[in-house]
Amino acid sequence: MFAYQNKIARVNLSRGKVTYEELPDEIIRKFIGGKGLGYYLIYREVPPGTDPLSPANKFVFAPGGLTGLVPGSSKVIAVSKSPETRLISDSSGGDAFGPKLKGHFDALIIEGKSEEPVYLYVHDGEVEIRDASHLWGRGNYEVAKELWKEHLKASMALIGPAGENLSRIANVIYDTERASGRGGLGAVLGSKRVKAVVVEPGEKPKVTNPEEFQRLWQSFYDHFATDPKYEHTRNYGTSDALRSAASLGMSPAYNFSRPYIPDELASKLAGDEVKKYEVEPEWFVHGKSCPIKCARYVEVEYKGRKIRVKPEYESIAMLGAATGVFNFPAVAYFNWLVNDLGLDSIATGATIGWFFEMVERGLVSEEEIGFPVKGFGDEKAEEKLIMLMAERKGIGAVLADGVKRACERLGRGCEFAVQVKGMESPAWDPRGRRTYALSYATADVGASHLRGWPRPHQLPEQGPAKELVPSMIEGRDESYITDMLGTCKFVPYKMEELARLYSLATGEEWTVEKLRKVAQAVESIARIHDALDWVTPPMDDTVPPRWWEPEPEGPAKGNKAFIDYNDFLEARREFYRLRGWHEELGVPLPGTMEELGYPEFKGDAERALEVVKRRVGL
Repeated sequence: MFAYQNKIARVNLSRGKVTYEELPDEIIRKFIGGKGLGYYLIYREVPPGTDPLSPANKFVFAPGGLTGLVPGSSKVIAVSKSPETRLISDSSGGDAFGPKLKGHFDALIIEGKSEEPVYLYVHDGEVEIRDASHLWGRGNYEVAKELWKEHLKASMALIGPAGENLSRIANVIYDTERASGRGGLGAVLGSKRVKAVVVEPGEKPKVTNPEEFQRLWQSFYDHFATDPKYEHTRNYGTSDALRSAASLGMSPAYNFSRPYIPDELASKLAGDEVKKYEVEPEWFVHGKSCPIKCARYVEVEYKGRKIRVKPEYESIAMLGAATGVFNFPAVAYFNWLVNDLGLDSIATGATIGWFFEMVERGLVSEEEIGFPVKGFGDEKAEEKLIMLMAERKGIGAVLADGVKRACERLGRGCEFAVQVKGMESPAWDPRGRRTYALSYATADVGASHLRGWPRPHQLPEQGPAKELVPSMIEGRDESYITDMLGTCKFVPYKMEELARLYSLATGEEWTVEKLRKVAQAVESIARIHDALDWVTPPMDDTVPPRWWEPEPEGPAKGNKAFIDYNDFLEARREFYRLRGWHEELGVPLPGTMEELGYPEFKGDAERALEVVKRRVGL
């Protein structure tokens, strides 16, 4: 098929063997690429009940169907069974790794376990397994510098010490400044003893009509790069978002206890403050060629040390506002530190923010911690906790696997641990937006801000959450589509434009409706697999207690995530119904899989329904 290599590379680390397989066109048509193809491969090859940190788990890097082919299409999707949530989990990453990988394969599958540390070297349509003993134990910035000496034109996926030490919130870092950050997927590579995947440029897949495609490419690039509508994003990227979130009562400030904070406080970590430190991106920061800039590259001095990093809103808000630190150089340094150590900035900030609240409430003592911690705003303690979490030492061993396990290990504080299905919330409190909490409750990976934003923007008390469920589903489908095509969510393509570009690239007719059907099917197979594993939707599709507390001040004052619990149940039931799932049990109906054109999953849907019925006593 045009726009693809029709080829998968499989690396079996236990045997030290690499094989290559054909990717049939019919699988591409059913799953497209990126998230869709990754979910299909993990569904097929990693049975429910598999230990995520065992050799039986597998790791997939899958570029999207349009990765590297259209403006703002840098994405590779990392997919595996998450060590943090035990769900099939995906996390999108940018920079040049995805386009370079697509020059060789449509997916790279890593399975088994190496006895010694290795890195994978992808070049000329092949994969080599190379020794990485000299890289093990070193930080990502140092490792990248070392690998670039030998592979100057390559892009790389790296794990830091956190992944080596199997922290369940370890991530995968691309070229030092971008990440597949959620779900602890870095620990999966760590368990397999894979320190890095290094990819040389390959041969870009052909499209059906290169001249017309190039004309459209230029047209879209020029539009996004010059349209005044996107000027704020081009100027600030996501760095100004804390001001927006705070003004709406949706920030994560002080462990989500104060979603509204005054603009003068939010501005200390936003917009013009960040731009004060902006510098020209270095050669390996490939986002500089994007028509929409989602982040600024900055240089700060902290404690006498100069560091350069490319922070985005989620990292700034969770390592700063959520922990009560409103000093941008400190927060930028924390961002650099988690990148170097290979920790998820969202989960790390959420866990430390929760821990600071524990200190403030007197629920954990200095004797237990081992050193003084003041609580919110303690920069010195935050730095030390980040390093201890990556090293899995002292109190860091308690916190290294995320907030849910931390509160369970300490036996206290779970009522203000902000997580869904074990995954920490990102930097948007849903009490400031009607029906938005339902997106968190039902998202495939756990708490995620990238699984559908309901429209229009209203407060939860302004009407039944059920009314905005159709718009949330539209947003969810669109998120799936971009993750299957490999395009960035900040490059504002309309769905019709993506369908046109994909049709032109592949030479096959694709409509928005057809893309949405694939999105629904991929979400449904994830739900089937997770139900056969451990998820009981009526009990697990929920939100944390903190979001049932009324907001204390600001424009969303008095609002909870839903009007009341019945409002939540009705909205959830409506979501299940519109998705073609059992209205009470939240499991895809066998007939739905058949209607979508995926009858091969019908039997598993029947089994999942029976399993969930037994769990709830039906």
